[in-house]
Amino acid sequence: MVTVKARVIVCSDSAAAGSTEDTTGPVLVTGLRDLGCDVDEPLVVPDDVAAITEAIGAGVADVIVCTGGTGLGPRDVTPDAVLALIDRELPGFGEAFRARGRAQTPLADLSRAVAGTREGCLLVALPGSHGAIADGLAVLGPLLEHAHHVIAGADHRRLIRSTPITTAEIEAEVHRPDAGAVVVFEGRVRDHDHGRSVASLTYEAHPDADAVLREVVAEALDQPGVIAAASLHRVGDLAIGDLAFTAAVSAAHRGEAFAACAWLVDAVKERLPVWKLQRFTDGTQEWVNCA
Repeated sequence: MVTVKARVIVCSDSAAAGSTEDTTGPVLVTGLRDLGCDVDEPLVVPDDVAAITEAIGAGVADVIVCTGGTGLGPRDVTPDAVLALIDRELPGFGEAFRARGRAQTPLADLSRAVAGTREGCLLVALPGSHGAIADGLAVLGPLLEHAHHVIAGADHRRLIRSTPITTAEIEAEVHRPDAGAVVVFEGRVRDHDHGRSVASLTYEAHPDADAVLREVVAEALDQPGVIAAASLHRVGDLAIGDLAFTAAVSAAHRGEAFAACAWLVDAVKERLPVWKLQRFTDGTQEWVNCA
C-alpha cells in the first residue's frame, strides 16, 4: 500500500480558544493512521474562513481532512472555505456520507460534508462528532489509495497557479534525512521598480510555463551535491508584499545548497515564460517579461 501523507484540521471556536478540549481531532488522526496514513497531530483553528484557508495552505499533504463547522449555524463555515479552494468537487463523497448517516438519523441530510481536489491533494470536510468521523472514515477508507494514486500519481499538482503559494510547501518537499542544509528563496512583490513607485502587479503565464518550471527544477537536481529541489510561481493579481515566486534546495552541506538555489532562481528568471503588468502609483503601467 502507498503511504499517504495526511493532515487533520479541527475547526472549532471553543477548542481554539481553549475553553473546551478537542476530542475529535485525535480520533480522526487515529482513524487515518489505521488506514495506513502518515499523520501529524491535529491543528486546531477557529470557525473562520480566513483561519481555515491559511491552515489548509500551511503544509503539504496528500489528504487534508477538516472536521467541524459543517452544519447550518452562522459560524459553520468549513465547507465554504473548502469549496472556495478546491479545483474539482467530488459530490459522490458527500452523497455517500449522508446516505450512511441516514441509517442513524434523518438529520444526516442537513450535513454539508464535502470533498474535492486541490493542487494534487484530496481535501475533505467532515462534521465534528465522533459518529460523523466514523462514518467519514468508513466512506473514505475504500477510496483513499485509489484516489491518491489518480490525483497524485500522475503529478497533477500545478507549479504555476493563481492561489497563494507558501515557502512551507516547498520546504517540506525538499526535507530529507541526509540533508544537512536547506536553502529557501522568496520572491515578493516590491513597492518600487527603477525609481518608480509600484501599486500592484498582475502575472500572466504561457501555457507551457508549468512544464518549463518542472524542467528547470529537474535540472537543478543535477547541480553538485543537490538532494532535492522544488519551486512554485504564482499568477494573477498580487499586492505589494505578496509571495510571487519561491524556490528551495536541500543538500548535505550549506555551500552546495546556497549555490544550487542561486542557480535555480537564476534559471527560472531566465527561462520561465511569465510576464508581469506593473501598475505604478502615477497611473501608468507597463508589461515586463520577467519571472
